[in-house]
Amino acid sequence: MTETEQKLIDDLRPRLDNWRRAYRDRVVKNVSIAYAVERALALTRNKTDFSEDYTDDNGENGLSSCEIDMKDADFLNTVWQNFSAPGTEVLSIGTHGLNVRTAKLIVLLYVFGSQSLLSKAGKRIWNIKRRKLDLWTEDALIFFAFRIRYFEQINERKVKNAT
Repeated sequence: MTETEQKLIDDLRPRLDNWRRAYRDRVVKNVSIAYAVERALALTRNKTDFSEDYTDDNGENGLSSCEIDMKDADFLNTVWQNFSAPGTEVLSIGTHGLNVRTAKLIVLLYVFGSQSLLSKAGKRIWNIKRRKLDLWTEDALIFFAFRIRYFEQINERKVKNAT
């Protein structure tokens, strides 16, 4: 991998993290009424001034402090959805025999899955070894970065033409 390609991937990672935070599954835990009452009583135990608001964490586990750029996340999601045009899914990208359809799935697993999930997909779906999967992942991320730049240039032209 060249230095330019590595810089593309490094510049893309914070945007991918933002996309993951914006589009992650929102898990809402069910809490029984008895537990809620017990917890409220425990919070107010030994309190004499009930004018305070005894609210607790909203369940975000510290993620609420992270700023999410929804506009950029929506943009990356749109680019990912338009990763390939009809008829181009089987075109080869990169130098390691990766096609566009597989690259789209690799980007999805890389962003929203875990490393073990990506490795399992490499073994079970594509029947490739870890080294080749790493090369495919690099190719997919580089191709995705180029697609993002292409869509950004299109949007810049639209803005210039509109003014």
